[in-house]
Amino acid sequence: MPTRPAQDDLRLSKTMSHALRHSPEQYGLELAADGSVPLAEFVRAISTSKQKATEADVRRVVAESDKQRFAIDGGRIRAQYGHSTAVRIVKRQVVPTGDLFHATSPAAVNLIVNRRQGLLPMGRQYVHLTTDPTLALDAGRRKAAQPMLLRIDAVRAHDAGVTFSEGHDRVILADQIPTTYIRVEPVGGLMEE
Repeated sequence: MPTRPAQDDLRLSKTMSHALRHSPEQYGLELAADGSVPLAEFVRAISTSKQKATEADVRRVVAESDKQRFAIDGGRIRAQYGHSTAVRIVKRQVVPTGDLFHATSPAAVNLIVNRRQGLLPMGRQYVHLTTDPTLALDAGRRKAAQPMLLRIDAVRAHDAGVTFSEGHDRVILADQIPTTYIRVEPVGGLMEE
C-alpha cells in the first residue's frame, strides 16, 4: 500500500488544527466542552472540505505528531491545546511540580517583564508553557529568530492562586502569569535540568 507524501500529512495536520482549534463551525463541527468531536464525524467534515483524508490518515497524523497537538480517546478526537474559539474549552486543572518555560520575541519580553503586563493568552484561550526549555525555544522561533526564554516559578504562582491546566505531558496551560513569577533566562546558559 503506498504511503502518503509528508507534505500531505503536514497539510492534513494544518486542516485538523484549523477545524479543532480555531474554526470548527467552518467544517460544520460543534466542539464538546472538552473540545472533542466524534472521530467519524470529524473525518467526514474535513473530507467535505478541500482536504481528503481517511480515518487511518487522521490516526497516523495524531500518532506521529511530535508536538502532541491532538488526542483520540473513546472514538472522539480533540486538539490538546492552542484553541482560539469563542467558547472556552474546559481543561483539567493540574498542580505544577517545578519551573515552566515560555519563549517569545525580545519586544514581547519588554511588555511582559519590563512593562509588567505578565504573560497573557494573546488570542488563545490559555498561555502555553512547557516543562522543556528547548521546546519553548522551538516554539519561540515562530515569533523571533533569536527568542528570549522566560522561566516561570510555577509552584510559587500556583501557591498564590494562579490556575494551571493540562495541555499534554510537556505543555501546561494557564489563564495568565503575573510578572512576579517570571524571570528572563539566559539562552546560552541553559542548565541541565
